[in-house]
Amino acid sequence: MSFAELSPPAGFHAWEPERYYYGTIGPLFVQNLGGKVVFGFRCGGKHVNAAKICHGGMLFTLIDIELGFNANVETGIPGFLVTVNMTSDFLAPVMEGQWVEAHGSVVKQTRSLVFAEGRLYADGELSLRANAVLKVPRGLDDYDLAANLPPVHRP
Repeated sequence: MSFAELSPPAGFHAWEPERYYYGTIGPLFVQNLGGKVVFGFRCGGKHVNAAKICHGGMLFTLIDIELGFNANVETGIPGFLVTVNMTSDFLAPVMEGQWVEAHGSVVKQTRSLVFAEGRLYADGELSLRANAVLKVPRGLDDYDLAANLPPVHRP
């Protein structure tokens, strides 16, 4: 799949293409909606399993990224949030070539935990739902989230 075929919908920007673990699974794209973020990717050949559908591990990774970063943006908590529990339900297969978007929201915030829920859509069809508990750790508040987000997109 060429880079042109990987291109995201309007408003999405490449996100940390070669940094950390994300560089091995990408390219990933992000849309900053001001108070919320949406992550996405186009399912390519390296994302599919032997059955030629997107590997569940890739989908689980994307929703994990979405829930953590979106929780940062929604709550204003500085620094990195650590996933301590996450459950998911795979609802429909994702096929090679489909555009996958992750949407998350914060359900509740306490002093040390954030509860979040999210959904993945493949070409607009619901494919996964998830719930997560994120820990607000001490000592990881020097991560500059804003440096990793594009400008706010107003659709």
